[in-house]
Amino acid sequence: MNRTELHKMRKEYSPNPLDIKNISPDPFTQFGLWFTEACQQLNANPSELSEANAMVLSTATKDGIPSSRVVLLKSFSPDGFVFFTNYNSRKGEEISENNMVSLLFFWHNNMRQLRIEGAAVKISQAESDLYFNSRPRESQASSALSLQSKSLANKQIFDDDIKELLESGQTIYRPENWGGYIVNPHYFEFWQGGLRRSHDRIAYSINTTNIEIQWDIQRLYP
Repeated sequence: MNRTELHKMRKEYSPNPLDIKNISPDPFTQFGLWFTEACQQLNANPSELSEANAMVLSTATKDGIPSSRVVLLKSFSPDGFVFFTNYNSRKGEEISENNMVSLLFFWHNNMRQLRIEGAAVKISQAESDLYFNSRPRESQASSALSLQSKSLANKQIFDDDIKELLESGQTIYRPENWGGYIVNPHYFEFWQGGLRRSHDRIAYSINTTNIEIQWDIQRLYP
């Protein structure tokens, strides 16, 4: 594909305006509404939207060198957004030195994206144990044996180790270097595709000047 063909690639979005007067004053509630609608699209068109809970997690070193990858949202509440990983992975190491992260959801069928910024902190070991123990045994084995982000000379070695562990029948416990993070947001940005690139962008910024948590809401230029 040449550059000219890339220049011609564009899609016009259907009108589905996001009115600041009709959104929830609470960004977590608004997220829940959008997430439910994304899941409904998944049920209606399973081949077009694979995982509504897939999100891009962006981290950065203390020197500002960024990296991004797709992870899965496993729970959310007014406390934040939870995902699980190997603490010794690149993202884990970057979070340990700079815990400010960004999450990005892209729901293509709904013509929506949502960006969340906040601080990532480890959840309790008990919470990580609870989730790890609920996972399929194959997933437990992979997580227990993976030296995530480290060099692997031959994938067959890793696959053979997993097979051996599964066939052993032994209980697979959560490794100490594997568990969950919760992202405590201070900023949300809801984006809705619009006609003629006149997209809707609504931002929530946390207001810490009051005793109770409040959110300032504003519309942004597309």
